[in-house]
Amino acid sequence: MPEDDGEMRLDALAAEAGVASTTVRLYQQRGLLPRPRLVGRTGWYGPAHLARLRLVLRLQEQGFSLAGIARLLESWEHGGDLTDLLDAEAQVDALLHRRTAREVTPQELSARFPAEALTPELVSRAVSLGLVEGGSDGRLRVPDVRFLEVGSELARLGVPLEVVLDQWEELRADTDRIAERFVAVFEADLLPEGWEGDLEDERLAAAAATLARLQHLAGQVLVAALDTSMAAAAQARLGALASPDEI
Repeated sequence: MPEDDGEMRLDALAAEAGVASTTVRLYQQRGLLPRPRLVGRTGWYGPAHLARLRLVLRLQEQGFSLAGIARLLESWEHGGDLTDLLDAEAQVDALLHRRTAREVTPQELSARFPAEALTPELVSRAVSLGLVEGGSDGRLRVPDVRFLEVGSELARLGVPLEVVLDQWEELRADTDRIAERFVAVFEADLLPEGWEGDLEDERLAAAAATLARLQHLAGQVLVAALDTSMAAAAQARLGALASPDEI
């Protein structure tokens, strides 16, 4: 039995991170996860394992290969103790926290929305937009759990799901352009000179951390800009119904 609250078996760890158990085993084979605490033949995983697993998943989503992630983790571990490593993981995880995947059954997905709101046609469109993917064992994988949280909340407010998907598709076109502008800033002003020929040293890890930090700051700027624009648009369209202080 686990000694500490929060310890779990491999399958529970995988479910908590929103991945298949085979993914966790692969990461273990690649040396990306610490060994579990063994009690007899049962391995127990704690919060540190979950933090590391989520970190590896975030780095993969940022475009790192498993080999690159292994080198990055090795550079953090070199010369530091476990506390240093966990602190570094927590910092990077906080910066890359945006996308959290989750696997659900089709029934669980439908249950998130008002009755009969999520039709097969809408699921198909969500798949084409990359909001839902095929998972393991007949389950569905949602690459970003915020689709479930925000999409279902909008549906409960009364916004038709086809409108939610319309807005997502248009918004992605806008954010793609905004992202290109921030990446251009990163390339022009933040990447060290000669980085293309120096991919293996600690400068690459530092640049990756800077990019993650820029992503975090870009999100804050976008939220602030949207708040200002939303207040102005609502005031212009709705007059006294929506004052700037209430948006």
